[in-house]
Amino acid sequence: MASTILIEYDGTDITDSCIFSECSFESQMAAIPGQFTVLVRDMAQTHSFVTGRELTLTVDGQLLYGGYVLQVTKKYAFEADNTLNPDSTAVLSRQWLLIGVDWNILLDKRVLRNPANYTHDIPKVTGSHTDAYIIRTWFTTYFDIPAGFNFTSSADILDCFLYTDGFTWDTQGTTMRLVLEKLGYWGGVYWISADKQLHFMPVQDVVAPWGFSDVPNHTTRIGFRDGDFTQDASAVINDALVWGGSEWTANGDVVFARRKDAVSVAAHGDWQLGEVRLGELKSQGMVNARAKVIVDGSESGIFRTGSKGLINPESQFRCTWFAHDVPSSHLLPGQVTPIELWVFSADGGATPFTTDLPLRSMTISFPGLDANGDAYVQFEGFFGVLMSDPFWLWDFLRAQAGARQQTGVTYANDNSVNPPYGAKYIGYATIAGGFPADGSDRVFYVAGAAADGPWGYIAGSLKVYLNGIPQQISVVYWESDPPSGVFTFVTAPHVGDVVRVEAVLTG
Repeated sequence: MASTILIEYDGTDITDSCIFSECSFESQMAAIPGQFTVLVRDMAQTHSFVTGRELTLTVDGQLLYGGYVLQVTKKYAFEADNTLNPDSTAVLSRQWLLIGVDWNILLDKRVLRNPANYTHDIPKVTGSHTDAYIIRTWFTTYFDIPAGFNFTSSADILDCFLYTDGFTWDTQGTTMRLVLEKLGYWGGVYWISADKQLHFMPVQDVVAPWGFSDVPNHTTRIGFRDGDFTQDASAVINDALVWGGSEWTANGDVVFARRKDAVSVAAHGDWQLGEVRLGELKSQGMVNARAKVIVDGSESGIFRTGSKGLINPESQFRCTWFAHDVPSSHLLPGQVTPIELWVFSADGGATPFTTDLPLRSMTISFPGLDANGDAYVQFEGFFGVLMSDPFWLWDFLRAQAGARQQTGVTYANDNSVNPPYGAKYIGYATIAGGFPADGSDRVFYVAGAAADGPWGYIAGSLKVYLNGIPQQISVVYWESDPPSGVFTFVTAPHVGDVVRVEAVLTG
């Protein structure tokens, strides 16, 4: 089934003049500007294009893409006509090649500035405020927001982290992207959507509404073509050798630690990394921790499967799908997407191979037209996890993988209402509806920020992660009151620490 396409330049419909086979629109994860290419036929020289104007793509009534034209090229439509013919009307046919990027280019083209004083630091935001509040309240003061864009009141500017000691702005001249990266360090993802809205929200809120399967049900799982799943071991490090030391360590001696994962070595071979960090890692404990972080992804060295450590190959999935197969809203780069592949079953077809991967990039193209001239809309997606991804994304994917091991589990987060008994909660822990205020709080709640929370959890089901690192029960925390959703730290987390939990709820 073909789709109805609308391509507009500066508010003018140019769809009928577009050569669809030569048009493509790319979107990327992490608000990286994606490029578009549009080829326009101009048989009678009725079109005129200039750089800096807007171009949008709408598919079946849904706005999917918006951006700026950055390059305009005039092209000969055919071979040059007979130049001996003095009639200039014989050489009217031409083409226009429009190349540009999506709205996210604005994140690199808007700089932090204080019109009240361009020569001094921007005053610190004092008091306790969330990252979303800072965006909604002060971005219009310290950034030039283009007309028509909503960077402050979008419904998807959500709280991710609370700055209890205030927020210090970067220096004037810093790009908006760098400011958002700083605000999103503790788990916020951001991008500018096709409708000119700035989105800033927790990673668990950008789970895709549907996924892919080679046995699709056409509601929560759709089929695909040209699919392949790759494990890339190019970046695997399973044998870390770290040197450190200082004049204060063992009479000035060098300290050394080595961390080697025998399981990964047996599976993938021995891949070493050496780091010489004299004067920086000054103690034996520091080099021990560094070696464990490299290989295992945590200072404790006890968490292997799915960790951010370099012992595991990078997972990548590529596939193609079509607009008419999409059961609900279209995917967006950055959304964590479930993938179910029965053909890769490890137990003879009893259970499918399953994984959750973020959509890193997506390209929209138009492979053909139907008898009415409507275009088929094709999506090509690249899904994957890279070692350079932030720790909170790995933390969330680990939690997703753990939840998937339980068949038929209902999931819950801070936006859930009245979750049933046995629901798997994955999210942030809180105190009295907020984050730690002064670094002295030891008593925390599961889903304390929920509308009808806190919720109780089944004793023994709680897992606690501090800044993405799993913590050991009875050593770091204990389940002080599971029916009331309470657990207690032996030592209070520091200001700025992020506490995430997994728990099976009692409803």
